Amino acid sequence: MYFLRIIDLRSDTVTKPSPEMWTAVKNLDHSKIGDDVMREDPLVNELEEKAAKIMGKEASLLVTSGTQGNLVSLLSHTRPGNEILVEEESHIFIHEVGSAARIGGLMTRTYLTESGVPSLNELQLKIRNKEDIHEPPTTLLCAENTHNAHGGRIIYPSQLEDMKSFSEYNGLRFHLDGARIFNASIASNLPVKEFTKNVDSIMFCLSKGLSCPIGSIVAGSSEFIDKARKFRKMLGGGMRQAGIIAVFGLIALEDNWVKRLKEDHDNAKLLSEGLKQIKFPIQVQEPETNILMVDFPNDIDLNKILSHLYEEGVLAFIESPRKRIRFVTHYGINEDDIAYAVQKIEKVLKNNPN
Repeated sequence: MYFLRIIDLRSDTVTKPSPEMWTAVKNLDHSKIGDDVMREDPLVNELEEKAAKIMGKEASLLVTSGTQGNLVSLLSHTRPGNEILVEEESHIFIHEVGSAARIGGLMTRTYLTESGVPSLNELQLKIRNKEDIHEPPTTLLCAENTHNAHGGRIIYPSQLEDMKSFSEYNGLRFHLDGARIFNASIASNLPVKEFTKNVDSIMFCLSKGLSCPIGSIVAGSSEFIDKARKFRKMLGGGMRQAGIIAVFGLIALEDNWVKRLKEDHDNAKLLSEGLKQIKFPIQVQEPETNILMVDFPNDIDLNKILSHLYEEGVLAFIESPRKRIRFVTHYGINEDDIAYAVQKIEKVLKNNPN
């Protein structure tokens, strides 16, 4: 099918690199790349040093994806047979193919939240008795910031501090799936170090809003990263001349490019405001960052809605099991695109009431 125009709001994973990134790759001096497994790629080394500094950690590691980054973090913090605490709708629990169990030999115990932040009193009830030979020891607490399934919600530094105190009290390590941590930083106007100072490790994506075609970063102590590097190799993530990837990441971490995320947040708010004007029984979430959730009545066929939106050139995702559609703004989407998308969404909803 031919579209005059496509507005892709499925995810910020569809973000294309900027012209500056492509120019940097085109002008790359091939003598400045090397074998990263041997720690001989200067561009990767530069990227890892830069990322560690930004995160306020001793060291960092370039990995192929957020999923791989989370997994090497879990493996580095635990031993087979341990139990980890993860949020009920977290990416680690739902969207990473059960790797914690299959590869890490870990039990996962979930905690339920409204926006990613647990009740610590309720969480305390989930801590296993390490002295009981019948129970797997609880050793790791995980959180997600921003929280995808809760609509890009932010876990603020004070909340992370409380979770860190809880972890220390219970002898746990604390890992943060910070795939979109820069969105949290920009939206709250706080340095990213404020979000990372209370976690033992963090993973963040260079792809998604930062617009790189591939790659994520894991950061933590030097000892932790040494372990993570070995687990990365075990998982097939040892890359050779990875400088060609690092070039994108070095530009993505420039201050002016990180600040560009505000445009995505503004566009998400613009989309929210537009959808609220549509006379249709939908509930439009107030976005904190670049993710907008829209809830529909139970009798609406969301697959039908998405199909008709596709025909109009607007792409989005269903957030199951809820009756909810997710829209995500990103680099490449502008205000005019948002206005166009609102017009097409209104057309579909008015013409397809059931």
